[in-house]
Amino acid sequence: LYISANKNKPMKKLFSTISVLAIMTQLASCTTSDATLTFEDEQTNAIRAHFEDYANANLEGMMARWSDELTVLTNDGAVGLSEVKEVVPLHHMLFSEIYFTSPHSDEDDFYAETTTYPDGKTWTKTWYKWHAAGNFTGNKVTNLGMIGFRWEDGKIVEENHFGDSAAFNAELIAYQATLEE
Repeated sequence: LYISANKNKPMKKLFSTISVLAIMTQLASCTTSDATLTFEDEQTNAIRAHFEDYANANLEGMMARWSDELTVLTNDGAVGLSEVKEVVPLHHMLFSEIYFTSPHSDEDDFYAETTTYPDGKTWTKTWYKWHAAGNFTGNKVTNLGMIGFRWEDGKIVEENHFGDSAAFNAELIAYQATLEE
């Protein structure tokens, strides 16, 4: 019995496809993590309160959650707790009417979730739209942002901030101009 090579091409293609899918399934099962994702846990709720404390300029409330070893990473570099304690009041000197909403709707709350990874590290991640009014430029500002908060021993030890700092920088320049007048 003779079978043409052209007639086997569909079978070879099917066999190749099934082989690739089998390999991908095997790889995926090897890398499946035992991470735990939660939305209404102690850390997530603490971060919701942290955002509320920030919006209300309650530095003491924020301090209760920060470790003395806090490191905050931003697009502009890294700072420690002593610098952060100065930045929060500066935000409220530069801006008023500060509040947070969902990145997709000004009617919904910002997103927050906590993940504990197999290595034991716990991160609470937030996605939001930050709203404020510039006290020196008069600009109404909205910025999309994301912050990851890493926890150790019930305290925030690391924050990774992702967002656009242009509005902050513009407001800071406008404030500095008032000092030179």
